[in-house]
Amino acid sequence: MKNVVELSILGQKLAIQSTESEEHVRGVESYLAEKIEEVRGGTKAVATLDLALIVALNVAGELIKTRQTLQSIEKRSGELAKTIQGVIE
Repeated sequence: MKNVVELSILGQKLAIQSTESEEHVRGVESYLAEKIEEVRGGTKAVATLDLALIVALNVAGELIKTRQTLQSIEKRSGELAKTIQGVIE
């Protein structure tokens, strides 16, 4: 079931339809607000679009790093599982 959640991001009101819970969507809204404030405090970008683009680039960079870390962990856990299986047999 889709939930409709009204958000406010950079002064813009948005009605979001999501299969995620309202709590999850609010968490995303909060995370974005935090990232926007981080960028706003560390840059001279004042245009809303510029600010949104910088935040999007930062979040995309975090996502890529997290995916790489997850792949590394999955690879290492597979190697450890094989080692353990070899010891057990």
